[in-house]
This record gives sequence, structure tokens and C-alpha cells, in this order.
Amino acid sequence: MMGGADGISEMTRQWVRVLESRVGRDVGGVEVWSLDDERRPDAAAPSTQFQSAHGSRIRFGTFALRAAVSPAAGTLVVVMHLQLLPVALPLVWRGARLMTILMGIEAWVPLRPLERRAMQRAWKIAAISTHTVGRFRAANPALDDMPIAVCRPGAPALPVAAAAHIGGRYALIVGRMNSRERYKGHDMLIEVWPIVRRSVPDARLVIAGDGDDVERLRAKAADGIEFAGRVDEPRLAALYRDATFFVMPSTDEGFGLVYLEAMRASTPCIAARGAAEEIINDGRDGLIVDAHDRDALVAAMVRLFVDTDTRARLAKAAVERVDGEFGQQALGRRVRGVLELGEN
Repeated sequence: MMGGADGISEMTRQWVRVLESRVGRDVGGVEVWSLDDERRPDAAAPSTQFQSAHGSRIRFGTFALRAAVSPAAGTLVVVMHLQLLPVALPLVWRGARLMTILMGIEAWVPLRPLERRAMQRAWKIAAISTHTVGRFRAANPALDDMPIAVCRPGAPALPVAAAAHIGGRYALIVGRMNSRERYKGHDMLIEVWPIVRRSVPDARLVIAGDGDDVERLRAKAADGIEFAGRVDEPRLAALYRDATFFVMPSTDEGFGLVYLEAMRASTPCIAARGAAEEIINDGRDGLIVDAHDRDALVAAMVRLFVDTDTRARLAKAAVERVDGEFGQQALGRRVRGVLELGEN
């Protein structure tokens, strides 16, 4: 997808935006094939061709078969999800160059035969984090000699926040709550929250997002925990803006765009070791803890609730890091470098 709220949609928007800016120079035109979008995303420029299979994998496959009727030399196919790699093969056989992006947990499992075959025909492979490269190589040792470039995402655009401010001191976590994705740390936060409130009695934990695991988590929740559900962009921006800090002790993030969203809103983050360490410098612009160390997690949260000087210092440094390392200009340089496009 290109129009969704998930990380792959955001990455697609970011890459398409960079490529659209090169049309007429290094890029002749941009075309987006979507598996699941219901309509043309607003983010696509008018000049960008867009077609969606509306969830039909068979229809999605016909996009490549129709395109492969003609020679594809001079075409670059960028695949944003490994399970869609086989669809690119007809174009590769007709002369197209193939590039695939390793995003997250879908890249941390052994490739299926057609996926592996397509990967072996790739012109280039890129990953959104060094952490993801390591997990991919561990799951696919037969491909260990394939070079993989790291091209980290940029910070998502910050929408205009709702005018009304959200009062009180609260920690925020944003993310899907699916029964098959219990790695984000919701359970841990709910379980330790009573301990946090012993030191900070008015502390609240606000949980934004939805999924099939919400009711189970609600049943575990104690006082001071609020479920905001799925919120619109102005409300989400306001939650980031007014939060005391953002916390997501996730063990299996491929990267972690939500940390960038919080940091851009001048909200310091607490995260777990892993991919988040490629975003957050521990003690400088956020805090990193061991995901399984409950005492360290509680101590970090209490510290940010009560230590206003540390919180202000981390928040200032977080904004500077996002602007410098994950802004649009930095993202453009990374994408152009991987694709071997010129700077001008």
C-alpha cells in the first residue's frame, strides 16, 4: 500500500516522493502498483501513474505480465515487500533492474523459493536498518554474500495538531495491537504501570491504536491506563505534542518510525535495544533500556516524569537529530545514493 498508516505505506510514500522529484532528470516517470489501496493516495503526484489490485494477488500479478509484453530495459522495479518479489520476475526477464527493500519482520524469515530466486536476480538490495540486515542474514545464510545497503527512512510529515491541549502527565505508546505482533511492549507497560504510579501517583499511560488484541490488553489494564483507540492525524499529532514522553520497549522493530514522529514533536523517547539504537542516542536524545529489564524500564519512565531538566534536554536534542539525520534532504541523499542518481 501507499495510502495506509503502516510503515511500508510510509516508506513507499517517501521513496515515491524522492523519485517524483527526479522526473525529467534521472527518472523518466514513476508508476505505483498497489496490492491493497482502495483508492489513489493523495500523496501521489498527478504525473505519477497509479493502479491498485484492490487486494487481489492474481490481478496484481497481471500488472507485471502486461508490462512485460514490451522490453523493460531502462526500467527499475522497486519492491517494497518481500512477498511481492516474484511479481517482478517477468519484468526482470525482459531487461528491468530489480531492487528490493528489507523492511522488518517479514524479512527475518527464510525466503521461499521464488522469493529467493528473485532476490538473486536483484540489481541491489537495501534495508531500513543495520538491525534488519543482521536478522535477514541470520534467517537466510545462503544469501550471506549478497551486498545489502542500509537506507534508513526519513521522519514522516508532521500533521497539524489539534488545537486543544491534552492535560496532565502521561506516557504515550502508539502502535497496532495484534495478537500475532505482541512484541511492541504493551504487555510489559501495562504490567509495570502500578509500580510507576507508586512513584508518580498521577501518571497516565495513553495507548493509541487498534487491533484484535485490544480487549485482552484492556482486561489487564489497571488504574491510570487509557485506550485512545485509532485516532485521526490531528489528534495523534496532539498526543505526541503533549505527551511527557513516548515509550515503546519493542523487541522486534525493523526500524521504528513512531520514534521519529515523537522526536519531531519534541517528545523524548524510551526504547529497547535493537533497531531503535540507530535512531536514538542513549542519554543524548532519548533513553535505551533492555526490553526484558523491568526495573530499568520503570526507572527510565519515573526519571522522565520527575526530571524536567533531563526531559527538556533530551527533547531539544531529539528535534535536532530528526531535522539533521532524518529530514527530507537527508532522506533524499540516501535514496539517491542507493539508486546511483545524481545530486542535482
